[in-house]
Amino acid sequence: MLSWKQFTDYAAELQIKSEYVAQTKNFFDAIDPDFFDRIFNAEKIDQEEIKAAFPGEEYRRFLLIMAVAGLPSMKEHYKKMNFSQQMLDDIKPDLGLWVDKFVAETGFPGLDLRIYGWTLALRKGSILQFGRLQCNYDHAFYGKVACFRNSEGEVYLEPCEEHNDKALFSFGDPAINLHIPAAGPLKRELCIDALRKMVKFFAAYRPDFNYKAVVCYSWILDPTFTRIMKSTNLADFQNLGHLFRMEGVDETREVIWRVFDISNGTAADLDSCPLNTGMRKAVAEYIKGGGRFCEYGTVILREELEELLK
Repeated sequence: MLSWKQFTDYAAELQIKSEYVAQTKNFFDAIDPDFFDRIFNAEKIDQEEIKAAFPGEEYRRFLLIMAVAGLPSMKEHYKKMNFSQQMLDDIKPDLGLWVDKFVAETGFPGLDLRIYGWTLALRKGSILQFGRLQCNYDHAFYGKVACFRNSEGEVYLEPCEEHNDKALFSFGDPAINLHIPAAGPLKRELCIDALRKMVKFFAAYRPDFNYKAVVCYSWILDPTFTRIMKSTNLADFQNLGHLFRMEGVDETREVIWRVFDISNGTAADLDSCPLNTGMRKAVAEYIKGGGRFCEYGTVILREELEELLK
């Protein structure tokens, strides 16, 4: 098991606030080192054993400590793959952002199980960051649409639940899959810069990955946002590609969690939330009025990137 000094040093490097680290000290000191090493080094996380060892919500503190302890293996992987120091520096703050969100929601420093799984992906390099945006190391498109071009040269999407050889891009085709970390406004120039870096990365490190498009699936792509609030950045991001709805995916609870830091929240929970941002005000009014949010996807064809990135 790592020492307290190592834990504090790694946490600082990962930009986790010092007060959150200090709040973890008593819990850290009580951990059985042999138990920690066995769980940390296992091929698959045994969540039931962790929950049994740390009843209630305490297991979430343990997940945070394991996430922080993974920093050396992340560094080792980046060195082995010859990834740049800038890529490593870009992705380090991701854990701190999730801890901030967790504390806002629960009042103590920890992590959800699904976010711990996310940190494993970051550590192993299957999720990479380039400035403002993140992406998968490889990905197969799972949106139920296919892209075509009409006689005027315009791209359009049609529903499609399987691969279509006649389409420019469809289900199962290789793609760069974007993720949007909670790191501030989605300024167009920062997103374009991130895409440019991704294209260069895949050309240099994954010339075998013949991606046909850049894609993204997210609650924040729901056009509802640009109807209920003024956000040039968000509108610009949505307009980068061709939007489509992920049918059957209701993201209202996800939006409440992301915007208001309330897990499994409902419209009634918003009555006690501070409406201290334009987004919070607009989203609360919309949801309390019976509105729902959906997951949307977007597609930017590889052949469109040259014009976009010039």
